[in-house]
Amino acid sequence: MKLRNILFIIISFFLISMISNLYFNIKINVLSIQLEEIKNEILELEIKKSKTFEHHVDKFSISNIEKLSRENNFKRLDVRNKKFDLVRPYKLSEDSKPIFVLGYGK
Repeated sequence: MKLRNILFIIISFFLISMISNLYFNIKINVLSIQLEEIKNEILELEIKKSKTFEHHVDKFSISNIEKLSRENNFKRLDVRNKKFDLVRPYKLSEDSKPIFVLGYGK
């Protein structure tokens, strides 16, 4: 009777291990398929991102902006405009006392 119980336990462990192995392999395959789909989506999104960036660079490049401005008769403003009528906000008067820095000075 003891031999029969031992054989039953060994066979039951063998069957349980086979069933659990099959179950986990099926789960791993399902997750692998999902992971492959996610990788494909990432690849498609990266391609779309690169195309969008290329389109943005083509549309908003300096040469394209200059070309559009010439077509619409826009005039480029001079960046180096000098304004001589500006007043400094804080101006030292010439007749004031000299500034003492850290106690040095007379």
